[in-house]
Amino acid sequence: MNKPLLPLFALALTSTLAGCTEPASPGAQAALTLSNSVQLSAAGKATAPEKITPVRITFPDSRSYSAVPPAFQPKTCQLSSSHFTAEVKIPGEVNLPSYGTKTPPMRVRCTSEQFEFDETIKPVNLTQQAYSAAAAAHVLVGYGLVGAAVTASQASQRDKSQDVYGYPLKIELQ
Repeated sequence: MNKPLLPLFALALTSTLAGCTEPASPGAQAALTLSNSVQLSAAGKATAPEKITPVRITFPDSRSYSAVPPAFQPKTCQLSSSHFTAEVKIPGEVNLPSYGTKTPPMRVRCTSEQFEFDETIKPVNLTQQAYSAAAAAHVLVGYGLVGAAVTASQASQRDKSQDVYGYPLKIELQ
């Protein structure tokens, strides 16, 4: 092999092999604690949370068609479910409890004089989302269908009873 191309070949091989690793599970990060603004209800205290997931609540950025002008943006949002309540500054991040497959839907309500957002957010399978994002990234980055196929194979062979459920990691107020 031509010597000038050897480092590029090694880099490509390393990148390809790195792309074939299992995506990090959402619960693999350092142990999180509930945000101070989260108040568990009786139902939330009766069932211990399986995980704590960070949820970022933002407005679409200024380049988005659905961007909310800063003058109209509320300063806080109220989050509520049968298991907890919380008040969050916007934009901001809050660590919420996840009760696995029994995670209840959450109502997000934000109001200002000119803007209202009131929506019920259903829990999602965060593990499946991580695998889907990894497969899409493999196609976009250049690992192509082979990288996506490896990720899909890993996703189908995993122990689904270990999946992490919670709220979407990002909620955009539109």
